[in-house]
Amino acid sequence: MRDLKPSNSNNFEYMKRFLVYFLLLTGGSMLISCSPKTEPKSLLDGMGMPVAVEENREIAWTDKKSGYYYTQTHLTETGWFSGWNVSTHRVFSDYSLSVDGKILNRKDADVTVFPDRMVRQFPAGKEIFRLFDDQPVLGIFLDDISGKETGLLLKGDLKFISIKNETALFSTADPRGWFLAVSTLNGSQFSSTDSSGKIWLSTEKSGGGFLIGLDSTEVAVSALLDSARKNHQSWVASRRDRMENLLTSNFFKSNDPHLDLALRWNILSLDALITRQTGYGIYAGLPWFNDYWGRDMFISLPGTALVTGQFDVARKILLSFADYQNKDEKSPFYGRVPNRVRPQDILYNTTDGTPRFIISLMDYIRYSGDTSLVKELYPVIKRSIEGPLKYWVDENGYLTHDDADTWMDAKIDNKIPLSPRGNRANDIQTLWYDQLLAGVRFAQLSNDRESAEKWQKVADKLKSRFLNDFLNPAIPALADRLRKNGTADFSFRPNQLFALDFITKDSLKWVLTRKTWEELVYPWGVASLSQTDANFYPYHTGWEHYPSNFHKDWAYHNGTVWLWNNGIAMQRMLEGFQYNPAYELFSSMSKRTLNAPGAVGALSELTDALPPKDAKLPRLSGTFSQAWSMAEYLRVWYQGFLGIQPDALNKQVILQPQLPDSIFSMDFQVPLFSGILKGSFHRTADDLKFTLEPDSLTSDVTLIIKFPGFEPVPVVMYAGEKLLLNVQKKELSVKLFDTLGEVRAENLLFRVKPDEDRIELAKRIFKDVQFAKPLVPTDYSRMQQAPVWK
Repeated sequence: MRDLKPSNSNNFEYMKRFLVYFLLLTGGSMLISCSPKTEPKSLLDGMGMPVAVEENREIAWTDKKSGYYYTQTHLTETGWFSGWNVSTHRVFSDYSLSVDGKILNRKDADVTVFPDRMVRQFPAGKEIFRLFDDQPVLGIFLDDISGKETGLLLKGDLKFISIKNETALFSTADPRGWFLAVSTLNGSQFSSTDSSGKIWLSTEKSGGGFLIGLDSTEVAVSALLDSARKNHQSWVASRRDRMENLLTSNFFKSNDPHLDLALRWNILSLDALITRQTGYGIYAGLPWFNDYWGRDMFISLPGTALVTGQFDVARKILLSFADYQNKDEKSPFYGRVPNRVRPQDILYNTTDGTPRFIISLMDYIRYSGDTSLVKELYPVIKRSIEGPLKYWVDENGYLTHDDADTWMDAKIDNKIPLSPRGNRANDIQTLWYDQLLAGVRFAQLSNDRESAEKWQKVADKLKSRFLNDFLNPAIPALADRLRKNGTADFSFRPNQLFALDFITKDSLKWVLTRKTWEELVYPWGVASLSQTDANFYPYHTGWEHYPSNFHKDWAYHNGTVWLWNNGIAMQRMLEGFQYNPAYELFSSMSKRTLNAPGAVGALSELTDALPPKDAKLPRLSGTFSQAWSMAEYLRVWYQGFLGIQPDALNKQVILQPQLPDSIFSMDFQVPLFSGILKGSFHRTADDLKFTLEPDSLTSDVTLIIKFPGFEPVPVVMYAGEKLLLNVQKKELSVKLFDTLGEVRAENLLFRVKPDEDRIELAKRIFKDVQFAKPLVPTDYSRMQQAPVWK
């Protein structure tokens, strides 16, 4: 708190200000303790989330290769996808433990969940459940057992074969013909008991717990468990080290410990979805999207791997998915990357996956500076643009597509689109335009002048047409799509937020941002359709309000809130300097990460649009751990609120922080190019201080400082130098210290008129902006049929 006391304040004013900040920090309550606080030994150990029995929260861990385990903290066999799943195969659904023949009831346990383990403390002893990186092995560790014998029962379609060499062997129905083996941690003997067809495996408590492995042959699975008994401790340490290193390289500590914890959980829960199931990729979500979806993956890539500095992983994901590109010139899908890749099949039925792939490649280069990947992937880049130009681009440069080939892709019986957006959706044109511009830059880097000129002309044509065809200034609104007959569909959806970059006039862009915010953005997220639309469905799974033939896909893109759209909504508000309203939405996502209901430490795919009657919050829906929801949360934190936007192609970083009033102190560290950027931020009632220090960079970097209301300030920095920014009222001072701590440069700037006018314009447009107000329906008659679109 050393920066809180202004030099000219008296003691009374200082204490008053101290109290205000203290109450902000503690959430409005005060607790004074004389006991020293014990810091956890590691960041990971400080992330334990206690879960009460009445909360009973979902949780899943992956092995970072092709397997995951899904369970709930206090219940057993909670759904079709519960249990151990490997390469889309469900091996078994759950297990039970016993001590001296008495089953341990999970409702009797005190449960704490960590990113790398779950601890259940029963009256009879402690269970610690773990997965291991890159190993098809589960570990159930037992400690402080108050009994002589421990038992294990596996639940699922398994056939007991025998006990050989201290290992119990089963055959699996899924994957068919594979083998599952169980052994104790120390290799002690088993006995087996058949109880009504259920095989209990029992051993002395000194066994220390159980290891469970899966492989394709008896010999292989036995060897796997031999290795697990010898190496499980090093496997545990290696997994912990990986997580600790990721948290350390993205260290963050602020005056809000809940924010700190939510950021750490999202980083690790999202990182768990990076796997190697069919090459490197990102699971779309757990528990049922344990496969790779092109659209989801490249929406997720910046928040998953780029803002966290995992550039090598991002490179491998791009290379891996490029291998699946359609190379058949006679196919209408020529040049597309897949919509979905599973071990069993590949689908190409999406338009936006390919532009997002190319845009992600550009994002990767901006973060890493690795232009060598452009040379390696240039044939892929060229096909990705030439394919659409051959089959899908119209005379105005628009990228056409089928009705369900955008992210709003639900169909009845896989035939009839439920949210038709053909054949020229506004977000598709934005993505196509950005793909073309990225392609132009890549062509220039590859000395392909002919393609660069050709693609630039298409981009220019599209841009010159877009506002004439899509904008209705009288509403004002952007059309969600142009139909095949050329008419505009003004269904009010969030997709127009992606297209606002076509608008250069701040006033119009901000008016549209506000209108979208107040029409679609609830305190919990962005609805997929306005509640005033006749096709709006407030509940994704509200079976009590719908007819017997209701399918939840009626509501999927016709009202349901998609948390990944929170990212673009917050981004647009931040562009209008509305950091406090944007942070309210961000804070709701932090609370969802930490608090029940919902999975521990993760963000769901969906929520209902509206709360049930007499409830304050809507029900969660969809997958409980969704990659793009968490990725957009992290992307907007780093690029928007923290305001760090690298551009390695031009050897520069834009610093444009927009931190809410509730954040007044923080220290952070983020990966930057080949090194890291360390920083601190402290705000008092009178001034704001920002300190930045690049480290381990291999060359100089130009930092473009863009504080709201001030002219951009470029500063060239070298590794080991330190930059101090100080804002007091209408003055921004910049001091640069060299590696010896001496002042190398100093500048004092005043607010400039154009930026001040821009700030005032934003204030007028966004004055008293509010979230959308939910209108909980009392008449459900319009929800008795499937949506009808003109």
